[in-house]
Amino acid sequence: MGFSHSWIAVRGLTPKRAMEVLGMEVSPTPRPGLFMQGVALIFLPDWLVAISDRDDDAFKGSLSKLAALGPAVACSINERVMHSEARGYEGGEQRWGIIHDPNGGESLYSLQITGNPPDQIEGIVSGAKAEQDSEGGEDADVDMMFDIPPKLAESICGFSLGEGDLDAIRYSSLKPIGSPELTEKRGFLARLFGRDQG
Repeated sequence: MGFSHSWIAVRGLTPKRAMEVLGMEVSPTPRPGLFMQGVALIFLPDWLVAISDRDDDAFKGSLSKLAALGPAVACSINERVMHSEARGYEGGEQRWGIIHDPNGGESLYSLQITGNPPDQIEGIVSGAKAEQDSEGGEDADVDMMFDIPPKLAESICGFSLGEGDLDAIRYSSLKPIGSPELTEKRGFLARLFGRDQG
């Protein structure tokens, strides 16, 4: 069935400032297994990641406002249609973008690149193309090109959903200021992340 989400990582952004801009607050009720209902903040050494269960939130929704608060990279994936995208920002302006959309491009190799992405894109793209070729190219049952945007985003800020030691990830679930607590909704991401940290 697949899942979808989007996130934006901003270097040097504080949780307090992010929540002010988003109009959100930390959810005070411990909600183990509810990591990805709505929005959460993930704390990395140099980056703050805001993640949403909506695949367009980082580009068109509330999370997009965070791109103006520092050097940023955003990523969106939708496994149901195998669409993935990453964008880089400086000074609140988009500097580059990369989209994999096999349905719109009518090819598993579909890749749209704009602006000047980081140099590591060349190695990431060539590696994915080689893997796609080895799996059977257009006739393959897998889409290796799908991983290019999230891998490029990860190479910049170090974050990739589902990668690394899940128990070591620090995060806080958020809710709109003054809103009631969210009710339980379990899914793929709830199984990945089994607890909440304030």
